[in-house]
Amino acid sequence: MENEFQYLDQFDTVLIVDDSRSMIGRRWETARKALGELTVVAAQYDKDGIDILFLNDPTVRNGLTTKEEVDKLFQSVTLTPGTPIGRKLESLLTTYLNKFEELQRAGEKLKKVNYILLTDGEPTEHKDSELYPDKVIVRAAKRLDKLHAPQVQIGIQFVQIGHSVSATKFLQSLDDDLMHKHNIRDIVDTTPAQPGRDLSTNDMIKILTGGINRRVDNQDKHR
Repeated sequence: MENEFQYLDQFDTVLIVDDSRSMIGRRWETARKALGELTVVAAQYDKDGIDILFLNDPTVRNGLTTKEEVDKLFQSVTLTPGTPIGRKLESLLTTYLNKFEELQRAGEKLKKVNYILLTDGEPTEHKDSELYPDKVIVRAAKRLDKLHAPQVQIGIQFVQIGHSVSATKFLQSLDDDLMHKHNIRDIVDTTPAQPGRDLSTNDMIKILTGGINRRVDNQDKHR
């Protein structure tokens, strides 16, 4: 376990939770339980804790380190219509990249970030919209290349809650198509649902550490 978490403190971990109405019941409980236990484990290796925010609710909690903090946060959120994945990513990525560019000009560095988005469905945005997730991700990746940012500067991991076939197809298209189709760096990992089982804490730990370690390994290979 120690080795799996060796790079965690080099990244800000930001968890984005789908709070659309389709998450009500078992899916919401699955997300709450998995993130609560993940927070406790991650806090042992990254003293900054983890940040949790939602697709719809404006609430943001930074530096969470206990299960109780996560439980309290989930209890305060009301599920609402809509799954604005692209809009949320656009806001987060633009803010982060603006800060990265500003610090780069000043000769300083911004801590790397790992976004993990838990969702049970497809995005609300239309495929032709500039805010459709694939377009948002492509723009961010191209900007990272233009800024000559390290390969591991930003990672985005999509995790499926529930077993929607359309959601699985959407996630797989992000992971399989974007890099080759648009000739961009690979910043996306996806974890589709596994038939017959809910997301567990061990799954979340594997997702969190696996994506980071894979990107660090790939960067080392390209040096």
